[in-house]
Amino acid sequence: MTSTGSEFGGVLTATELEGCSPAADWSRWITAGRAPDSARGSMTTGFSHSYPEDLEQLRSLGADTVVITMEWAELEPSPGRHDAPAIEFRRDLLRTATEFGMTVWACLVDGTLPGWFADDEGGFGDDRARGLVWPRHIDWIGETFGDLVGGWIPQREPLHWALRRHLLGTAPPGGRDPVKAAAAVKAAMLADGEAWRLLQGTAPVAAYHTARQIYHQSDDVKARPQAAGLERLLWHPWLSALTEGRMVVGDLPITTVDHLRDAFDRVVVELRPSIMVDGTGRWHHHPADQPPGPTGMSMWPEAQAEALQRTIDELDGRAVVAAGNLGDVTDDGRARPDHQQLMMGLVGELDLAGWWQSSPIDGYHFQYGFDLHPGLITADRVETAAAEKYRTATAEHRIRS
Repeated sequence: MTSTGSEFGGVLTATELEGCSPAADWSRWITAGRAPDSARGSMTTGFSHSYPEDLEQLRSLGADTVVITMEWAELEPSPGRHDAPAIEFRRDLLRTATEFGMTVWACLVDGTLPGWFADDEGGFGDDRARGLVWPRHIDWIGETFGDLVGGWIPQREPLHWALRRHLLGTAPPGGRDPVKAAAAVKAAMLADGEAWRLLQGTAPVAAYHTARQIYHQSDDVKARPQAAGLERLLWHPWLSALTEGRMVVGDLPITTVDHLRDAFDRVVVELRPSIMVDGTGRWHHHPADQPPGPTGMSMWPEAQAEALQRTIDELDGRAVVAAGNLGDVTDDGRARPDHQQLMMGLVGELDLAGWWQSSPIDGYHFQYGFDLHPGLITADRVETAAAEKYRTATAEHRIRS
């Protein structure tokens, strides 16, 4: 199963729609009181039971593609022990999406990791875990689910999560060390490369990275180098690897990764709010004259369009898919549908390979629990005004095509 033309889809993150797996590192984070409880996940969204209806609803909006998390902690709750009911649930979920005529992209890691892998094995930062345990898992996933998969995503936003874990302190283990953050970014990129090596040829493989415009406070002389340092952690590692075969990560020595030059069949970029960096490295919402959204950041369309254009220019002809949500758009009745229409219009304007709605259905948010509403569809399965814009955009694009 392969995909051609523009893709309109939805990213269905397991933790957001099903609740956090008890075996995941994020579950330990919740237990420690560092994150909101996700126990309402299965009860609030009902996805584990309502996924046939949910997929049908997404299909009615014009979605022809769906990203499904192959939740590692659920499938392998302890080393070498695979859970049969979890496997059967994933297979039925993949099968159902395929029966609706949707191309299924299987995402191996979307935010969470098994606690035993992250803590006991050392995660991607440990050479043995990355070079032995991770490839073994990839092979098992391919053998178990490959017949139902139209594409692979090794990790969703791996550098974003590396920074959350080791620089921002907002994910386990909660570090705030720039040196460890750089090492984690490098390890995440090497893990992505290993997945590409093993999966290429079985189905299309997508790299999925973060696109966030980074500005610096012009009246602070220390702000420019802070912003430049963040660029070397969030943008340069994957852009340099995919275009030059050289991985540039922070102040670490440059690593040659020839196998990643021109690797991956497409690149998906998650559009994150732009930020203003001050001289201490602290992030502020940008632009300052725009009202911040629910998370304190602003989904400024101009900055997101700039991030997309930068990606397209630097990748020079590679297929690029944009992904985004409405979590940081102020809900004043018109802002969200207007934002949805504007962003999806970029598919044609910038000749993108497609638009994937991340968090198309409201559920659990890693930082804000159930208080953030990023979706086109509410947790009660009510379509919003933005959902109608999504439906209209997909229909109009297919008419033009």
